[in-house]
Amino acid sequence: MFEYKKNPAVKEYETKKGVKKYMFQIYTGINPATNKKTTATRRGFKTPALANAAYRKIEAEVMNKKYEFNNKPESDNLTFNDVYRRWFTDSYRKTVQSSTVYKTKQIFDCHILPEIGKMNMDSITPDVLQPIVSRWATKYAKLNIVSRYANRVFKYAYTIKLIKSNPFNHVLLPERQVNNTNKTPSTNFFSADELDKFTRFLVKGRANGSVSMMHAVYFITMAYTGLRKGELLALEWSDIDLEDNKLDVNKTLAMNEFGKLATQPPKWLSYRTIDINNLVANTLQEYKEFSHSNLVFPSEKDTWLNLGKPNNWLDSIIDQGAETFKTTFQLTGDDYYKTFVHRITPHGLRHTHATWLFEKDNTITPKAVQERLEHKNISVTMDIYTHVTSNQKDKLKSALDVDY
Repeated sequence: MFEYKKNPAVKEYETKKGVKKYMFQIYTGINPATNKKTTATRRGFKTPALANAAYRKIEAEVMNKKYEFNNKPESDNLTFNDVYRRWFTDSYRKTVQSSTVYKTKQIFDCHILPEIGKMNMDSITPDVLQPIVSRWATKYAKLNIVSRYANRVFKYAYTIKLIKSNPFNHVLLPERQVNNTNKTPSTNFFSADELDKFTRFLVKGRANGSVSMMHAVYFITMAYTGLRKGELLALEWSDIDLEDNKLDVNKTLAMNEFGKLATQPPKWLSYRTIDINNLVANTLQEYKEFSHSNLVFPSEKDTWLNLGKPNNWLDSIIDQGAETFKTTFQLTGDDYYKTFVHRITPHGLRHTHATWLFEKDNTITPKAVQERLEHKNISVTMDIYTHVTSNQKDKLKSALDVDY
């Protein structure tokens, strides 16, 4: 790099287009607002003489204590990404489990930061945010989650006075427009008849070898305990008392903040010991005789299974069952085999368990089911209870109809 002989602080450089320009850096003293040493850099001069003149001007201002330090509000220089990193480290990370940290990072990295990460905080106004949020509504099924996380960063910035107002307070959340093919809560469960068909298919398939024993045991246990997917995958034999028919839920399997599988306390710290019925106990007892691992559901390498495995298993079983029922119906004409079950997710079996409990015994209270499943809010349990009782009322209404 060329140095200007009359002022070694002036240096020559080339732009990306190969054009020669001149620049300098100068010490500007201690900023009284921050009590820190500062420097100023200027570049883009066409000649060394012009750069030197600017250098001498700043030098004189510093000597005469007339130099104006850049004391703009901090938010003038902060991007959304800067504030997000601070919020994440100082306010958020310490309050949630490792798996939640991982999921939150994914939401920001995939959805939020690509849109507004590089924007200065002061430049993000309601007018800027509104079309972005509207665009999210067309792309993401979980619009409220994406918007809520973005809003938390703005709330944090407002609380610590980095911004004068929260622009999200003036943004309208549109109705979700994304074409979501996932099962809604109202359909993501088996009816009592479907659960019976599903269970019988698993029991028979386990006996004749057409269904993997591990898969059958996993879904029978899930359907009749209501455990979450990760809670089942984290189970060890030491968690199960097959003499007293008890199961201890003390951990769950999840992705940690580094994207690695790890066990952690169950969701909402929902430690609990639950009763298991004879079907589950006998199924586990038979399965245990073939097990050579501490894990109830180990991989071939005797480690935890991937969290996506149960979803694949369930899809495969439903497809297999549908084909078997179709063939049997064609051969026998038996209406029982006319349909198998509709497609649900593993989490739908948790909902199925709650539905089954309410339908099995109408004296079971929502509070008892909430405690068994450890729903964080009773409202979740009540939604299922209301759905079941509504169906019962419809059945009662039909029973009242008579023809003469």
